[in-house]
Amino acid sequence: MDAFAHMRPYCEEEVPDALQLMLGALDWNAVLSPFIGTDATKSLLHAMGNITSVSDFQDLVSKTFIEKVLDKTASEVTFSFPESFDSCGALFISNHRDIVLDPSLINLALLSLGAETTEIGIGSNLLQTPWVEALVRLNKSFVVKRGGSLRDQLASSAEVAAYVRHVIGVESSSVWLAHKEGRAKDGDDRTSPALIRMLMSGEDAGAWNALRVHPVTLSYEWDPCDAMKVKELLVSEANDGIYEKEPGEDERSMKQGLFGWKGGIHVAIGNPVVWEEGKEEGRPHNWLAELIDKRLHAAIRIWPSHHWAAKQLAEMDSKMTEDWPSIWEPEMITDKSSKQCERRVEEVQLALQNTPFTAEEIHRKWCEIAVRPLLNLQELENSQAFI
Repeated sequence: MDAFAHMRPYCEEEVPDALQLMLGALDWNAVLSPFIGTDATKSLLHAMGNITSVSDFQDLVSKTFIEKVLDKTASEVTFSFPESFDSCGALFISNHRDIVLDPSLINLALLSLGAETTEIGIGSNLLQTPWVEALVRLNKSFVVKRGGSLRDQLASSAEVAAYVRHVIGVESSSVWLAHKEGRAKDGDDRTSPALIRMLMSGEDAGAWNALRVHPVTLSYEWDPCDAMKVKELLVSEANDGIYEKEPGEDERSMKQGLFGWKGGIHVAIGNPVVWEEGKEEGRPHNWLAELIDKRLHAAIRIWPSHHWAAKQLAEMDSKMTEDWPSIWEPEMITDKSSKQCERRVEEVQLALQNTPFTAEEIHRKWCEIAVRPLLNLQELENSQAFI
């Protein structure tokens, strides 16, 4: 009996029905043509007729689609890897900025080395319609159940941990998981200790090390969803931390993240995080989460917009200049990059013009999000906490 049939990617005999469900749900020609062009859309839809497996779907559809999207929405995509890198039987844990692109970029990095793509963990909260679930499970994704009672959540965590260990230990394949539930809206990448505790499943250092956990740092020059994130943070602050999503907001966010401009993108895959007995400080899941964060922050690609945001915030509040000695490098802020940042902030202000927030509040919040990776990197350098 296949104990994971309800959550794993589709097997070969399930692919035809899933394809029919997905293709019949939307007018894909009308949906895709405006973004990747008529010819590319026709080629993708034609390729559907030759698909008999999940690997076919990824080779003929997913890879082509993502490359077409990046051709139009990114200025460059670069990768870096550790020495003697081997993706077989590895768990990739990355910071989380974009719902669709984060795992897709890691897959492109693996494919650039001729390695197999990774299985992708995706929350059930994003799968509100049957065709969306069909699409993601055709794309080598497995479903992580969200919500429910505490008992339901504990059962789901145990099931996910068992599935991850099966894929890595039995099938010698790789898995991707975001380092926490939900994207980092404020730009502050922090790994959830609960995720680490789930993966440990009460096991020891040997069981953890067998997962071969590689931190992956994803750096985007521009965030296509920045206006949505600024709005969410400002609303949350005005409502004592409460923010209720509007119907279809996740779908709009996925669309904007895919087709909005991202500029430069860098994917940095790090060495495995090793747990040595006696080395941990306090509870192991807390210590391991902090260690992953240090690796993520150390590998972040810093863009001119980060320095521009720091300078803007210092000008808004002189005390920040005292708290952030030399946080920005003047040579990184050129006339060109300044104009780009100014234009970006103006676009966000325009997108939020019908909200109750002032242009100054929107400007400040955008800068607070943009500066966060630079603050984390400086904090790490100041503490000499590279591990």
